[in-house]
Amino acid sequence: MIDKTISTLLKENPTHGRFLHSLGVDFEAHYDHTLAEVCKAFKLNQKAILKAFELENINTKLTYEELEKRTLGQLMAYLKQSHVIFIKEYLPYIGVLIDKLKGAGSLITDLKLVFPLFFEDFVTHIHEEEDSLFDYFNTLVRIEQGKVINPLKKVYHVREINLESIALDHKDEDEMKSMRSLVMELPETEFVMGLVKREFQLFDKLLGFHAKVEDQLLFPKAIALEKKIWAEIDQHSPDN
Repeated sequence: MIDKTISTLLKENPTHGRFLHSLGVDFEAHYDHTLAEVCKAFKLNQKAILKAFELENINTKLTYEELEKRTLGQLMAYLKQSHVIFIKEYLPYIGVLIDKLKGAGSLITDLKLVFPLFFEDFVTHIHEEEDSLFDYFNTLVRIEQGKVINPLKKVYHVREINLESIALDHKDEDEMKSMRSLVMELPETEFVMGLVKREFQLFDKLLGFHAKVEDQLLFPKAIALEKKIWAEIDQHSPDN
């Protein structure tokens, strides 16, 4: 691997580009250089770089089956960490790649105009989800753990939240639609265009899995817990 060119490495695994970019390596400028030459130029430890590449190839992500066993609180922690990775790593790197696209064609122009708007909307969506929905889920978890003094008062203030309705709306969301249609039109004849396409497709796949976890695990667990809490409140109500 150390004698392969940067272009070859990135074609084999686009994730390597994200890692090299994090180290300050302009892989476009070193397109035809070997990894050994890049390590020498940037004074990088070859063994450390190879080890990092090796770890990238090991699937350490939690599977759907493993996530099924997680509690609501653990699922939220997993999803929040995914949000950080999306916002701090994947999308900024895709933005860098799009900025590197050359040419005055309408497709490239549109991509450069649409991506910043998409990124901004995506970040806003994530923050709104965490500040409202996840905050409510956390309240439910704290009530279940006995950490809320007056559960009825706490849930009564957010009684307008209809989780089943929100869950249905969430299944119909597709934040990637506009970007996906643009990226799919990119030809892979040019090096950076190919990188943009592959990296975006990877992000799209990860986001699809993320949405599946939310739709099929997070919401059902939250809805079940909410019903359980209301049943317990009703059971201990003075009217019963």
